[in-house]
Amino acid sequence: MSDQLERDAAGALIVGFHGATPSDELRRAVAAGLGAVILFTRNVVDADQVAALTAALRAERPDLLIAIDHEGGEFSHLSPANPWPLSSPRSLGELDDVELTRASARDAAATLALLGIDVMLAPSVDVNSNPANPIISTRSFGTTADLVSRHGVAFVQGVRDAGIAACPKHFPGHGDVAVDSHLALPRVDRSIEEVGAVELAPFRATIEAGADVIMSAHIVFSAYDDQPATLSHRILQGLLRDELGFTGVTTTDALEMQAITNTRSIEDAAVASIRAGADLAMIAVGDANPQALTDRIVEAVRTGSLDAARVAEAASRVRDLGATLATRTRQSGLDGAPVREVAARVVAGQEFPALGSAPYVVDLTQGLHPAWNPYFSGLPEVFRRIATDSAGVVLRAEDPAALAEAQAAATGRPLVIAIQDAVRTPWMRAALEQLLRGRERDVFVLCTGIPEDRALVPAGVPTAVTYGRNLVVLESVAEVLTRNA
Repeated sequence: MSDQLERDAAGALIVGFHGATPSDELRRAVAAGLGAVILFTRNVVDADQVAALTAALRAERPDLLIAIDHEGGEFSHLSPANPWPLSSPRSLGELDDVELTRASARDAAATLALLGIDVMLAPSVDVNSNPANPIISTRSFGTTADLVSRHGVAFVQGVRDAGIAACPKHFPGHGDVAVDSHLALPRVDRSIEEVGAVELAPFRATIEAGADVIMSAHIVFSAYDDQPATLSHRILQGLLRDELGFTGVTTTDALEMQAITNTRSIEDAAVASIRAGADLAMIAVGDANPQALTDRIVEAVRTGSLDAARVAEAASRVRDLGATLATRTRQSGLDGAPVREVAARVVAGQEFPALGSAPYVVDLTQGLHPAWNPYFSGLPEVFRRIATDSAGVVLRAEDPAALAEAQAAATGRPLVIAIQDAVRTPWMRAALEQLLRGRERDVFVLCTGIPEDRALVPAGVPTAVTYGRNLVVLESVAEVLTRNA
């Protein structure tokens, strides 16, 4: 009884870790029944190393789930191992070609399968209906439930085509908030009918399309509960399972996020999430301690605050998914064609002036975030790869001195100003206005975030939108902008 309880408790955990090779401690945890691990940039050196890492973990137990956030756009935890980064979801939604979305997901998932990763923590099927949203942005396919549903389904189908598991997120929906759940607890105060019509529609659709995993959001939906969804039995069991009919694995978002840990410990959050109905409690930090977390779950069962049957149910679902994925045919043949197609269509659908080979690029972009790492330093780096005489600067926060220096450096040169989600970023709007002041020619504004930024560009100033910061798309834009007239 005790041995099985400990194995089940471990089986309800998904943890992060440090390093490019598994530690002895992690190997022991996997052998003892750990449900899953999650990879981040800190675990990736190159393709051969990742493949060796996943093989070493599965040598301890073949049905271990190995997951990675892989949504597309600027951020890629696999960048050193992936020559063809996935397009941003918003760019796919704007092109609105569901077959291209399916092909893009299949191509990306085939990369993961080749490296031994079998759970793709994507797509984000949040409906980004609030331009002030600080965390979803171009991670979403768009602003309407219908569009997000169609492309969410195509994405899930593409991932399944490649033989691995997709994970729509963040249930019940993270799109209509103005608070980052990494930092605080967001709240949605809309009616059940409104939530059902918007937030839930893409989840219904992707569940019907065969999603294997659903990730919960750390958001209070007051029409359902006063607890965040991750800790709400009414939402994880009553809504997701009983009403929407989901029978797969539910995973929490990372429990160390402050929306959760502002009021409780990570260990207590793991217990509470499993009690609420989660099958995998995620602790994504590199120093996660699987044994201590397992012990806390076992203690909760023994003291009566957590039902052993609930823990067994969670671990059983996780093991069943591992067994199912082992039987699926993995698709290989990655060639990057979908992202090249996205880049070609983004460029072909807009007008770009010929600025010559030596523009100055001021990249006004969002600050670095603890949840991810961009795989290139910014637009100046991208332009220098294409046109070695170009120059520029990246600004991630208000910096009057650096902005003045950039203006001076751009004197006498064509100027490219990039903005990313400026509609929600006051310092960026002010910087754009300052950079445009007195510039009547040889200036171009590139909107690299949500397309709502176009409204900030004065009439007569040439502009285009990339719907995200995918390297292949940005390189194509740099090529056409730096051509000679």
